[in-house]
Amino acid sequence: MASLLSSLSEELAAAVRSAAPSVVQVHGARRVQAGLVFDADLVMTSGRHLDSTAVSVRAADGRVLEGTLLGHGRLTGLAVVRVPGLGAPAAVAAPAPAPGHLAQAVGRTWSGGVFAAFAPVAVVGGPLRTGRRTELPQVIRVGLAPHGALVGGALVDGGGQVLGLVTGTAIRGTTVVVPAEFAWADAREVVAHEGHTPGYLGIGSMPVALPETQRAGGPARGLLVTSVADGGPAARAGVLVGDVVVAFDGAPVDDPDELLARLRGARPGQAVRLTLSRGGAAHELTVTTGERPRG
Repeated sequence: MASLLSSLSEELAAAVRSAAPSVVQVHGARRVQAGLVFDADLVMTSGRHLDSTAVSVRAADGRVLEGTLLGHGRLTGLAVVRVPGLGAPAAVAAPAPAPGHLAQAVGRTWSGGVFAAFAPVAVVGGPLRTGRRTELPQVIRVGLAPHGALVGGALVDGGGQVLGLVTGTAIRGTTVVVPAEFAWADAREVVAHEGHTPGYLGIGSMPVALPETQRAGGPARGLLVTSVADGGPAARAGVLVGDVVVAFDGAPVDDPDELLARLRGARPGQAVRLTLSRGGAAHELTVTTGERPRG
């Protein structure tokens, strides 16, 4: 029994050692989290708290390098960061596991050390809605509560290959993991659009349902404008806090992710048409998109 336990322990530790060089630490404006090298000088991580263009990345060998946020995945919301000179080995993706498979989550401690936790696969299922109009066809759920040191890190199999990207989302006490298949595909789509700067409106918004008296014959749902950036494109066009955006260039929008997706296709300097509900009446404003301010 002691020999079997020692053998299993060594195999688990070897899997972590194999994966660890590809697991880095990402320093955004709001928090520190793990990240996963998926291609040469390219890192993917959880995108929930990462929205600053400038990002620092601490490699497994302790080097701290400056990176640039390229964007967020349309399907998963993960963030992709380019880090020139990183030189860390890219992780190897593994096929999806099955419930009952043994796995480990690998992340980084606050000081940059390896953080590993046993994470048996509890559920492989789906779909999981990630936005009002987007959903992941499949997710992995592991028998482990979310931990900050693991968010953005890797779920690895017995050989150290990556089963998925660990998120900070919990469902009934289990942590949600984005399967490698979808994480890699979403990250590569972001890289493919590198250099295509999305348009910027300069508003904050949240989904709302409109009562009939405020629909003005339009949609029943929209985006309530909760903030307008001083001097931004929306402010210059006359958008006000309290307006409800119901359409973008004629297409209904009722989810912030949907609005961001449409802005990815609107380059800075492009004129777009916003349909608003204001005081129960419909208004249309033309906004010339700008570039998002750094930071």
